Amino acid sequence: MNKQKRFLSIFSLVLLLASCQGGNSSDVSSPSSSSDSPSVTSSEEKPSTSRSSSAGTDDGTDLYVSPDGGYGNTADDANGTKEKPYNFISGVSHLKPGRTMFLLEGTYFSYVPLLINSETDLYPATSEEERKTICPAKDNAGKSVSVTFDFTGMSFNSANRGISINTDYWTLKDVEVKGAGDNGVYIGGNHNIVEHLDIHDCQDSGLQLGRKASDCNTMDTWPSYNLIKNVTSHDNHDPSGEDSDGFACKLTTGVGNVFDGCISYNNVDDGWDLYAKAETGPIGPVTIENCIAFNNGITSYGVGTQNSDGNGFKLGGETIAVAHIVKNCIAFHNLATGFTDNSNPGTIHIENCTSFNNGTRDWDAANIDMCRNTATSLNYYKNIFSYCSGDRKDPITGNSTIANSKDRYKGTADHSLFYCGNSMLYFLDADVCNFDDDDYAGTPFESDVSPFVSVTSPQPQASKDVEASVHNDIHHLLRDENGAIKLGDFLKINPSSPFATMGADGKALGADLSGD
Repeated sequence: MNKQKRFLSIFSLVLLLASCQGGNSSDVSSPSSSSDSPSVTSSEEKPSTSRSSSAGTDDGTDLYVSPDGGYGNTADDANGTKEKPYNFISGVSHLKPGRTMFLLEGTYFSYVPLLINSETDLYPATSEEERKTICPAKDNAGKSVSVTFDFTGMSFNSANRGISINTDYWTLKDVEVKGAGDNGVYIGGNHNIVEHLDIHDCQDSGLQLGRKASDCNTMDTWPSYNLIKNVTSHDNHDPSGEDSDGFACKLTTGVGNVFDGCISYNNVDDGWDLYAKAETGPIGPVTIENCIAFNNGITSYGVGTQNSDGNGFKLGGETIAVAHIVKNCIAFHNLATGFTDNSNPGTIHIENCTSFNNGTRDWDAANIDMCRNTATSLNYYKNIFSYCSGDRKDPITGNSTIANSKDRYKGTADHSLFYCGNSMLYFLDADVCNFDDDDYAGTPFESDVSPFVSVTSPQPQASKDVEASVHNDIHHLLRDENGAIKLGDFLKINPSSPFATMGADGKALGADLSGD
């Protein structure tokens, strides 16, 4: 075993046993160690996490790490320079506030979690000015090198998260994370930024926020003010098929958490999961903006189970009221619902959103299902566009039917168009809306003009046990040079259609993620 793997397997296991991690959908707050995890055999094998006196560590400079970097103690002469880089955890332990840890090119293999917590973050940042950054190094041309964190050697286990960030003011950006035995990235700290990651093939949600320890029982101890920006999460799947969402901010999360410019597709369960449950109570309101969820409920390799929900944006649970905000987002071709309150009575604010041809498996599902509880649901809708066209094919059975929706909505609607039983129902100005009451269901609207410039999906759907005909690199295909989503003509409103002026202030209905 080389030094890097030996260090990760021993040191990270010790830290894992010392720090309980917060839960997945079953809220496993005290994960058990895997039966095939390595064990510590002697104290001499444990590398030191104390501050090294080697040059390049004590003067607060930026640091370098590499897949085969050293420990920085008496075992070697690593000092965090480009010539003598640390390994990942040693780099974390030596990094001073306000500094950057540069990742040298390569694949960082690990079959145990990489933990950023109170045991490894020896110089914790306490303000924005002290923020620490982890990102790829630059090559001679000034371009970021390729960095992958590969956890495919992990077994399926709730303890086997890939990278956990349980302290504050960290930025992790521009890397690939794959194959973790649980979440690819887990955030239990505050004021962290995760940006432009490609996370896939993990055995729980690709990225999840939740409490960092089982004794964090109040919202003020839960992760807050974290930003997830321009991250793609796809093809995550667990054996049961009911836990692996693209993104999860649920159960034990605080206030101020934001997802901006993220893409979630072909995850075995939901695109986003904001579930709350009675045992732990409400979570803090979450903001989701400029995001896309599609093809969820089955992976691009045809993996799915009868437990796979397949919603695009799941915005609650167990009739617990949380006032989430969703703006300029798109849901399409999800196996179940595009946007669902999942019994959250609200008030949820949903604005400038498009939902198209969802319910590909669940033909009684809807593009918009924001009234799961007709007695309590009360939400605000502005510039919403729900639409269906053509046929939809069930990826499980292979059967086809005319695309349709049974939108459910209640509250206030402003310049919004819903799709109900092959009929479009429109609200011109802010008014009371209720799908279940003809007086408040909206005004019928008809048009033979196609509302979109293009409806060709950027990623073909798989079918049960049969992978998709092509696997496109969505993380790069649908983003511009700055990482922002750029769909081009796909689901862009046709400027010659009436829908181009039916939105608020005479603008187009729905979301605009064309990148124009």
